[in-house]
Amino acid sequence: MFKIKPFAAILLLQFVVIFQALAQVSNPRGALYNLTADEIWAQTLEGNYFNEFWTYHFFLDDGMKVHITFSVANFGSLKSPVSGVQVSIDRLNGELYQLSREYNINHLVQDKNNYMFRNRIDRELFFEGKLPEQQRVRIYTSKDGVNYDIDLEIFNIANGFKWGDGKYQINSEQVGVFTHIPYAEVKGYVEVNNHRKNVSGSVYMDHVFQQQTTTRLVDSGYRFIYHEDANNWDILYMMLPDNSDDRKVVGHRIVNRNGKISVQGLNNIEQLTTRNTFGEEVARELKIRLSNSDTIRLTRRTDTEMFSLLGELSRFARRAARTFLGGEVIHFRGDAVLLETGERPKRGHYNFLIVS
Repeated sequence: MFKIKPFAAILLLQFVVIFQALAQVSNPRGALYNLTADEIWAQTLEGNYFNEFWTYHFFLDDGMKVHITFSVANFGSLKSPVSGVQVSIDRLNGELYQLSREYNINHLVQDKNNYMFRNRIDRELFFEGKLPEQQRVRIYTSKDGVNYDIDLEIFNIANGFKWGDGKYQINSEQVGVFTHIPYAEVKGYVEVNNHRKNVSGSVYMDHVFQQQTTTRLVDSGYRFIYHEDANNWDILYMMLPDNSDDRKVVGHRIVNRNGKISVQGLNNIEQLTTRNTFGEEVARELKIRLSNSDTIRLTRRTDTEMFSLLGELSRFARRAARTFLGGEVIHFRGDAVLLETGERPKRGHYNFLIVS
């Protein structure tokens, strides 16, 4: 089996926000608004600190999954500003492959005429296309003797959304969350070391950004994605602050039921049980209170992937990063089920993180 490589420091700040001793949190207000095509561009890029992520979740034939995250980040005194891309390919020929690349941010290309975001002009690492009309994601690179060739065309794209202004408040800081692709179809191919598979399936993509120093970490963060078809899908995004005594959270649930789309805020976690996976205690079952006072249950079922975001750093750099960040962020992915009174179970996909 191919040896898994941990991801580079470019993703260290995902799901991360600043906290005081007691977290004061609030969700956006108002309705769901359609995103404009130009809201795909970086919302930060200025100031001494920023971090921003465009994360694609591809759910493909035969249980295969591909996750691709494009990013920009300024870590202050920790390192120079960078752009990056991280790729995870699960169940291609029975293997798990992980790749990370990063470049000085001066190489970043945002071609607004062609709607292309590219890490470097001479690298085939980009997404392009005007949403919601079409989009393409392209990865062609090599690392540690492994060759990656991915070309995925996204079509039949549902309108993207933001709730209110898309800003989620934690103390004096804001985290922006734009859902550019709640549901779309995808086709293309995924190839590693000349092993190519033609694929089709569905895709979800969100865009998360923050423009402040990160001196404290969330306790944990949660995504859940359920895709049945273009008129039936369910997505959940939630962050639990480190010092939230009543487990008050920020986040949303956006649901499409037979073509009718609605949003509910996520207020707090009423119950939480954990189960060990990959040597870490991770939430297994969460009872979540919605803003309309209803509750839902999210249960982790099958675990397929774990990675530490500090693993590629040297011992000195890892120690410095842990001191700077106040901890280590570990991500988990796999399958989960969402339960709601009066509804059939929704079997989908989770992406959790914990702070160790």
